[in-house]
Amino acid sequence: MHVVVLGAGVVGVSTAYQLLKDGHSVTILEREAEAAQFTSYANAGLVAPGHAYAWGSPAAPGMMLRSLYRGDQAIRFSPRFSMRQWRWSLAFLGQCTAERAAANTCIKARLCQYSQSMLDEVTGETGVEYDGRSGGLLYFYRSPERYSAASKKADLLREQGLEVRQLSRDEVIETDPGLETARHAVAGGLYTPSDSSGDARIFTRELAKACAGMGADIRYNTTVTGFVRKDGLLHSVETTSGPVAADAFVLCL
Repeated sequence: MHVVVLGAGVVGVSTAYQLLKDGHSVTILEREAEAAQFTSYANAGLVAPGHAYAWGSPAAPGMMLRSLYRGDQAIRFSPRFSMRQWRWSLAFLGQCTAERAAANTCIKARLCQYSQSMLDEVTGETGVEYDGRSGGLLYFYRSPERYSAASKKADLLREQGLEVRQLSRDEVIETDPGLETARHAVAGGLYTPSDSSGDARIFTRELAKACAGMGADIRYNTTVTGFVRKDGLLHSVETTSGPVAADAFVLCL
């Protein structure tokens, strides 16, 4: 089967790699001159099942409201005259109950663990290096209230098989001596030894090279401008370099 992947970010290139492994013919279309030029260029670079909490939570509506007049909120909301946005907003608010937040966190934790295992599999198969660090991640909290709340939430992750260690102030400083000068601002922390980090841009570009070596046709400087249907099915995409037909298309933009 010939599959066209639209977008050469980390998701698009990873998708292309799996399709190539499965024996498909793959074409990647990317409007930029190389892979990982937008979202994958400078993302946080964390591989962190230990922070797999759902964004939809009882605290989220308040954050969204405060974001209208404050710039320091973790969730920001910019209202527009768009029915799609308001439908999405209502659906999101429906997921902000304590029950839904807990259920979604458990689902997200399992998905993150699967994603991490797939990352390990891909790097093991290809030898791709991406400045990966696997020493775990430390999350520290400045107030006893937030530390207590985070410690309780961590039980959800433990139920999914994640190791989350609860640390006192002294244990936080022992784990990261660089926080010694800020000791007074540390109430406690959580440490997840399985969490890691790395450079998503390097990973994506190196994996794109591996895909090219496996036979992928990667077309940079190629912008998708439209879609062509036949008999109700997507037949091809129009691009600045001409039409590209395929048996299937994967949108990773």
